[in-house]
Amino acid sequence: MPYIIRPRRGHFGAVAACSALLMVCAASAQAAKTAPAPSTQASQCAEPTLTQAFLFTGDESWYTLAPGQQPGSFNGNGWVLSGGASIKTTTTAGGTTSQVLDLPSGSKAVSPSFCVTKEYPTARAMVRNVVGSEGVSYNVSYMGTSTWENPKNTGQVHGNGSEWTPVTPVNMQPNNVEGWQIVRLTLVPGGTSSDFQVYNLYIDPYRR
Repeated sequence: MPYIIRPRRGHFGAVAACSALLMVCAASAQAAKTAPAPSTQASQCAEPTLTQAFLFTGDESWYTLAPGQQPGSFNGNGWVLSGGASIKTTTTAGGTTSQVLDLPSGSKAVSPSFCVTKEYPTARAMVRNVVGSEGVSYNVSYMGTSTWENPKNTGQVHGNGSEWTPVTPVNMQPNNVEGWQIVRLTLVPGGTSSDFQVYNLYIDPYRR
């Protein structure tokens, strides 16, 4: 049965600030199915704070974290996890112990809804292959389009063996319209006996 990771009550203030920063618009699958019109949710959108998250790779682009994360940690707040997907504590790149999204074969992870524009063309993350090499399918759903109930696959991400890897940017494929758009992400691992882990999932606003 799917479950939603919810914030701890003791961290309400921090979570509220994080939610505002990341422009989270919905937190559950049920809410997504009965969500208001795109224009209503889009009215809540605001410009995010950006960081050069992948500068260590020579990538000078500015990024904003997808919901349910802090820099270096995937806490999964608001994500709907099913089929064995979970949040695990492990050693991340650089030797730091932190939380990551673990995706074994047959699992699925769906993000909360959040805001982008047509100028948010790509996403990037840290990924490693725990078992297998098939990678993780990256899927997008835009409110008000057929993809909302039928996520569109826009690419695949995978690590370099068991090492944490800053993956090649994957396409967000936003609609070519003006203004904010409401999107959610669905991550699905490939293979029949594999396992992949993800953290630092960032969205790249092209406009600076």
